[in-house]
Order: sequence, then C-alpha cells, then structure tokens
Amino acid sequence: MTALTRRYIDQVVAHLPEGQREDISRELAALISDMQEERLATGAGEAAAERDALEELGDPARLAARYRNAPNYLIGPELYPVYVRSLQWLMPMVLGIALIVNIVVYFTTEAEANIGAMIGQIVGPVISALFWLLGSVTLFFWVFERVAQPRDKAAVARDGARRWSVDDLEIEVAHAREARSEAIVGLVMLVLLALVPLIPTTFFYVGHLNDGGPFVNQDLWTFWLPAYYVLLGVEAMLGIWTIVRGRTTRPRLAARVALDVVAGVFFTVLVLTQQVIDPAIDSGILQASRAMDWVDVLYLVVIWGVVLWDLYVCVKYWRTLGMSERLVTSG
Repeated sequence: MTALTRRYIDQVVAHLPEGQREDISRELAALISDMQEERLATGAGEAAAERDALEELGDPARLAARYRNAPNYLIGPELYPVYVRSLQWLMPMVLGIALIVNIVVYFTTEAEANIGAMIGQIVGPVISALFWLLGSVTLFFWVFERVAQPRDKAAVARDGARRWSVDDLEIEVAHAREARSEAIVGLVMLVLLALVPLIPTTFFYVGHLNDGGPFVNQDLWTFWLPAYYVLLGVEAMLGIWTIVRGRTTRPRLAARVALDVVAGVFFTVLVLTQQVIDPAIDSGILQASRAMDWVDVLYLVVIWGVVLWDLYVCVKYWRTLGMSERLVTSG
C-alpha cells in the first residue's frame, strides 16, 4: 500500500466511530487494490491506476457517510456534506454581522458606553441570530430532502459539495481547514486590536483616571500608532490570502515569520522608548506604586511570548508541508 492510499483510508476512517475503523480500513484497502488491478490490466501505469481508483471513490468525508452505521435523521447522507459546508460558511458571517450591528446599535443608543453593559446587551441577540440561522438552514435542507426529485438532490450534492480530487489529500495533510479557521479567527482578533488605541477608560468604568480619555497615550499618533495600523493591515492581508487560497503555503509562512519578527522588534522598541499608557494614568496609579519597571517587563514577556508561540506554529506548519511533499514523492 502506498502512502497516498494509506492517507486516503486514514481520512475516510477518521469520520467513523472507533469500533468501525479497523474493519473499514481492511475493506477499503482490498477494494482499492482490486480497482487498481482492473486498471493495470488495461495498461494503465501504477500511479495513474491508483489515482483513478481514488478519484472514483471520491471525497473521503462523503464515502465515510455511506459507511457510517448511524443515519443522519434530519438530513440524508447525500445532502449532509452540503448542509455542514453551508453552516461552516454562513455561521462565521452571521456571527460577524450580528456583532457589528449590535455594537453599532449599542453605541448609537447609549449616552455612556461601558463594556459590561455592552456585553450584556449584545450576547442575547447574537445567540438568537445563530439559532435562527441554524434552524433556518436545517429546515430548508429537511424540506428539500423530502420534496426534491432524486436528480435534483444529486445535482445539489454534486454542485454544492466541496470539489474533491486526489490533490486534496496533500492539502488536508497541511491542515487546510485549520489554517482557514485560524485565519478567520485572526481577522476577528485584528479588528479587536485595531480598536484598542480608541477604547476610552469609561468603557471599563474607570473614566475617573483620565477624564474618560483612551488608555493609550495619544501622542503616539505622530508615528507609532500609524505604524501599528500598518502592521495590522499587513497581517490582515496575509489572513485574507490564506482564506482565499484555502491552505497554508510556504511563501505565506515565510511572510508570517518575517512579520512576527518585525512586530516583536517594533513593540519592544515602543515599550522601551515611549510612554504607552496615557500619562494621566501613569502619573496616578502606576507611578504611585512604583510599578512602571514591572509593567514594562510584563509587556515584553507578553509580546515575545506571543511572537515565539506563533513562530513555533509556523515551524510546525513548515514541517508538515515538507512531510506532505516527501510522502507524495515517495508514493
């Protein structure tokens, strides 16, 4: 059995209960071997015969759905992958839209904003929006499953499901799904980080510290804060690149590593040479407690902790990509 066939079988049985995996693995190995023998008998090469056999079996997730003992009661196995894929795309979009809309509504209707009241006001509507989405999509597929003609269901399953080929085996080894999810979460975090220099102290019920001004020293707008937003913009472009490509690539990893190092150096110089916190706050609690040196050390520990962790993740992705290339070559 080649590495490519082994990888295909592993991805099929990963969707199955533990008790079924060993039997299904043996059954699939025998089936794929027979399919390859049929193609070899017609004069096809070994690599081509293997690839054609796997292409005929199709997407591992959909093949696993046919092996699974437990039925999908609401959505049949033919439409279930399309149903799950629809939710995977729609739920992040609805979550983002609901958060933005409710935050805007809160700020436009409240005279004095603070984070506790905002969270309390938006959590309920956001959860309701997600439940409405889940219910609406499930109801649509439940009705379609029962009223559509078999040829229509087959067409939706064929057109709406993720396009699959043997090449996707290498993509999945590179953790394409994790990379895309990570990029989406990263974009949300970048939006939150972009808001940090703008958040007033009243947002956390401590407006008395500096008459309701931002926590961040506004003198940094002369250079440091614009440079900060440039770094966020570059990171956002890398995230969008990953989402569009649907996978992690070595050029993207190299750019991410370079950006991590630049960001680490940037924030280190910022902390060591500038007054990051609003001077009105520094001259109050922090200086009164003589804690500024420790605050700077804490900043640096957090900065380089985040940088080193992201570099570690990049190294793991890089090694995985290299392993994928070796397996494909050897297969």
